[in-house]
Amino acid sequence: MHRQQRNRTTQLLDDAGVELALFSDIDSVRWLTGLNLSPPALILFERGNFTLLADEGFGEATIFGDQTGCAYIPIVGYTIQQPIDAPARLAEALRELAARVNGPSGRVGVEEKSLTLGMWQSLREAIPGSEPLSLEGWLLPLRAVKTEEELARIREGFRLTTIGHEAGRKAVRLGQREIDVWTEVQTAVEREAGKWMQMGNDCIVGHRPANMSAAPLDFEIIANDSFILDLSVVVDGYWTDSCATYYTDQPTAQQVEMHKFVEEALAYAVSLVRPGAVTKEVDSKVRAFMADGGYEVYPHHTGHGIGLTGHEAPRIVPYNQEQFQEGNVIMLEPGIYIPGETSVRLEDAFLVTSDGVEPLSHHDKSLP
Repeated sequence: MHRQQRNRTTQLLDDAGVELALFSDIDSVRWLTGLNLSPPALILFERGNFTLLADEGFGEATIFGDQTGCAYIPIVGYTIQQPIDAPARLAEALRELAARVNGPSGRVGVEEKSLTLGMWQSLREAIPGSEPLSLEGWLLPLRAVKTEEELARIREGFRLTTIGHEAGRKAVRLGQREIDVWTEVQTAVEREAGKWMQMGNDCIVGHRPANMSAAPLDFEIIANDSFILDLSVVVDGYWTDSCATYYTDQPTAQQVEMHKFVEEALAYAVSLVRPGAVTKEVDSKVRAFMADGGYEVYPHHTGHGIGLTGHEAPRIVPYNQEQFQEGNVIMLEPGIYIPGETSVRLEDAFLVTSDGVEPLSHHDKSLP
């Protein structure tokens, strides 16, 4: 699993003269292994070889070692024989592993922010010398370009997302509460998946005082209401995202006008995305489109990347000068919000291709 990710990381570190590296961010560890691990876990890189240190209760890690040739050192997590202290045991295992490493002649790199003090001390004791090079953020540009292995998980997530939206559209009925709608969405997704699924995001009636983003509560759907369902489903650690706006019955004339305009804004945003396009310029053009249409411009991002987190590179926001690359998976999501009255947001996912984009989400966002 994720051999291509490790090969790309090896090339990155070799180019920088890094012979020994420690990755401690759990998303880095997940990306390098393909395993949906829980923290704490570490990856030690030594001259092209990767060693995973993780909870022995995560049986899939053994398969990782068997299938890839990478080493795996199990760490005692839950136990009834002694106090539960996986971070301390991980630090001790790191100390023992690092002590067996031949002293590197090249640079040593570390993702330090996720290290406990014990882990950091273990590394410094075993490999004394100059201050290690910070590797914080080094893998993010690599993670932004998805492999086919990653895309397979993401595509499955969007298949389940569509099922959730189908249930959500049916569940938006007069008198239903936000939490009732969410329960039907979650049940439909989990029944199809055959297991518990990690899911999120917004499930909110239009007449809420703050109607842009919120978790479901007991607000009832009333006459002439709009309903934003912004849905994420996580498959083997990989996120999806999506949004549609539904209505209790026939939308009002104002809601029809808003909905159609947001459809146009989303289509316009899609037309701007291609490799080499600058994210802040796409963001600026879509915001201008909204303003020219006479609507108050949404205060959130125009879009964002997804992958091991729900929001990652590239961000489509005013400050960001990143360029889109082939292999990015992005969300685009313009919206209009009239607090306490009604709101509409539409969101789709796209894979950036050599000459444009390929849609990845396929939920129905049309007016009734």
